[in-house]
Amino acid sequence: MVKRIAFIHEEVDAYRITFFEKLYRSRNIRPTVFYCEKAHPHRGGRLTLGKSFQFSEILPGSQIKIPFLEREIKYNPRIWKRLSEGSFDYIIVGGYYHITMLLSILWALIHSVPYAIISESHLLNRRNIWKSLLKRLLLPFIIKHAAFLLPLGKLQAEYLIQYGAKAKDMYYFPNTSDVNFFTVESDKHRNRKKELKKELGIKSKYVVLYVGRLTKEKGLFTLLKAFKEIKRSYDNATLLIIGEGRLRNALENFINKKEIDNVLFKGFIENKKLPRYYAVSDVFVLPSRNEPWGVVVTEAMASALPLILSDKVGCRRDLLKVGKNGFCFEKDDPRQLASYIERFLENPASIKKMGNDSRNIIKKFDYSYCEKNLKNALGRR
Repeated sequence: MVKRIAFIHEEVDAYRITFFEKLYRSRNIRPTVFYCEKAHPHRGGRLTLGKSFQFSEILPGSQIKIPFLEREIKYNPRIWKRLSEGSFDYIIVGGYYHITMLLSILWALIHSVPYAIISESHLLNRRNIWKSLLKRLLLPFIIKHAAFLLPLGKLQAEYLIQYGAKAKDMYYFPNTSDVNFFTVESDKHRNRKKELKKELGIKSKYVVLYVGRLTKEKGLFTLLKAFKEIKRSYDNATLLIIGEGRLRNALENFINKKEIDNVLFKGFIENKKLPRYYAVSDVFVLPSRNEPWGVVVTEAMASALPLILSDKVGCRRDLLKVGKNGFCFEKDDPRQLASYIERFLENPASIKKMGNDSRNIIKKFDYSYCEKNLKNALGRR
């Protein structure tokens, strides 16, 4: 029997588009996807819905500023009408904080349609007192009445348990990438690594890679300080930064002020071109001060790169095996980060070994894993 499912997501992103297209081709699930807004410019604002336009819609909406919550809340009033028109068997919402998500849950409760929650929250960071109070009031009720829960990973499951969730009601649903695509394409480009380095203007033997938005929560000043530290002993390394964001000018000014050599900014790169940058790199670093998950980690792993992640990266409990495929450092600690980068530069053989281990670990966490878990969750009723 085909299950008709409405997915409500905050914004368009390349990872979920590819997954939903795969899900649409399956025999048992017929998804309809509602997005609250277009892709953020720094996440890939040039994204289109691609083939998923057949079953996806970007809802018109506005934002309501709530001062004591320190953010703007997205609101898409049309969601109520769209859900009422759809004859859905399930409603799956990407979170529970935005008004649109809460409206969707309310609609499901009123119309006796089972709903589920994709949860990316974890307990690694302190919460605003008002946010904490609001969650303690709403979240236990929302969890109690959910048909099932879809935490991204282990840390997210622990978060839900704190608010009353039971392990038997949870099915892991990680934000992942097209693992096979990054595996095949990165290997193809790696075969011409020397030529590719020349094209990209990289002269160093080793490349340390960061991919993501250039924003405060990403911990990029810590990465720059760490890179300056290792440059005292190693002149054969380049720091390659992929992404855009409001912090770029400040980062470039910091580099000039501190006279940090061999840092290359390449701006935003669309997904299909990213494998060439993973292919020329040796170590992937995500120094985030706050990171709900970190889908770029899955890309790096599929591309056979070892990892160095901060202790605030939400996927580390699932994807990082310390000493096997990388290391974990305390956020905002450039010396500790530098020491781990130096370990790879001092022992080049570990780069290939840990990179291969990364690839072996991520094979499990592909789109098929998410689809299987979703189908298992749907089959419990």
